[in-house]
Amino acid sequence: MSAEGASTAGMSEGHRLHEAHVDGGVEPAGAFSVESQPGPDGVAVVELAGELDIAATPEVRSRVDEAADRRALVLDLAGATFLDSSMLKELLRANAELDRHDTRLVLAGIAPAVRRLLELTRTTELFTIAEDRTAALELLESGD
Repeated sequence: MSAEGASTAGMSEGHRLHEAHVDGGVEPAGAFSVESQPGPDGVAVVELAGELDIAATPEVRSRVDEAADRRALVLDLAGATFLDSSMLKELLRANAELDRHDTRLVLAGIAPAVRRLLELTRTTELFTIAEDRTAALELLESGD
């Protein structure tokens, strides 16, 4: 058996296909991004994308802590494909922490998979939620 054959002997066809897709430019499992975006005065906007799990938690916590002296923080989750319990815990912590600083947290553009997690855990009502980033900023401007 060749070296290549030995390395793939235990792999299923599906695994090799996944491997080929990753090599083809698709983001690998676990990839995420946390990026600050421009926002109006006093409002921090952070775009979260990809798989938001325990690996993303420290970066999100850092951005939340930076926003504690602002009027509001919008977390844009439109690009999020996955959210695990550690990130849900971080969002709940952020909501409580920011509330202590009179900083409003708005979750915007929640993707269906993330919305489903919030619904299953019955935490949807604990957050201010906007359809998208624009709606979140309009909500903050109107003072609701």
